[in-house]
Amino acid sequence: MWRSLSGSRVEDIAAEVGRLMGLHQRLIHVGTDSKHRGFHTDFVTVIALLDPGRGGLVYYERSREPRMRSLAQKLFKEAELSLVAATRIAEVVGQRIVVHVDANADERHRSSRYVQALAGMVLGHGFQVQVKPNAWCATHVADYVVKEKHRKAA
Repeated sequence: MWRSLSGSRVEDIAAEVGRLMGLHQRLIHVGTDSKHRGFHTDFVTVIALLDPGRGGLVYYERSREPRMRSLAQKLFKEAELSLVAATRIAEVVGQRIVVHVDANADERHRSSRYVQALAGMVLGHGFQVQVKPNAWCATHVADYVVKEKHRKAA
C-alpha cells in the first residue's frame, strides 16, 4: 500500500504519478532503504516527484522480509524493490525515471564491491542510475521514512 508522507493512502501509485506528471514537468526518482528489526528486515521504497522551483512530493511503500543475512542480499533486494516500482510507473509515464541505489562506489565502503552489478541491473532495465554519494532518494529520503522520522516530525 502506497502512502504520502502525511499518511494518506494511494490506491494506484502509477495512476497518481501519471496524473501529477500531467500537471507539471516533474523529475521522478525512486529509491529503497532498509533497516534490520529483530528477525526481520523492513524495506521502504520511495518515489520522489521533484518540480524544480516548486518543491516536490514523496510517496512510500513498506515491506517486510525475514532478516537479510548478508549485505549483498539486502542491497539486491533494495534494488529489486526500486525496479519494481520504477517499472510500474514507467508503464504510465515512460522511462524518465532515475533509480537511486544505496551503495557507495568508494572502496572504503563494503557496498563498493556491489556497485557495478547493482548499477548494471538498473541500466539493464532501461533506467538512469545514481549511486552514493548522489543517491539521495535512497540514502536520505527512504532512510528518513524507514527510521520513521516522518512520524516524529508530525
